[in-house]
Amino acid sequence: MTQDPSTGALLREVARLHVQLQRNCVAECSGTTATQCTVLTELGRSGPLTLAALSRRIGFDKSWTSRAVENLVQEGLVEKVPSQTDRRTVRLSLSSLGQARLQDLNQMLNGLADQALERIPTEEHASVRTALEWLQKALLDLAEDKQFPPAEVEGGSSCTCV
Repeated sequence: MTQDPSTGALLREVARLHVQLQRNCVAECSGTTATQCTVLTELGRSGPLTLAALSRRIGFDKSWTSRAVENLVQEGLVEKVPSQTDRRTVRLSLSSLGQARLQDLNQMLNGLADQALERIPTEEHASVRTALEWLQKALLDLAEDKQFPPAEVEGGSSCTCV
């Protein structure tokens, strides 16, 4: 007898499938890598950021983020703007070309979500949306409660997730 997956396992599987579909769609349809899409999306969501702040927000190593940003600068999608208050600091922002690419990516990814929703009975659409709104709020609240990176303890780090 097969046991139903826990809510946590179900949520992780939904998130995994959604991200996998998005990555495949972005790679096949836009010529943008998943990393580039992540950087563009975060800069579009957050506005200008330093490299360190961007790296923390997307969860990539700073050197990995730097390489991804350099490629986007070379393509004309991201601009580096020196800080007016600290000459050592550079703020990253989307260029007009980057904003256009992000708009295209968002339309494509929203279309993918619409295609998934079409596979759910129409009378359930409002319930799905309401559940997603509650889940988003809960995850945002949880993210605000958690302090990352993990707190250091003797012999290693201790996860603050539990």
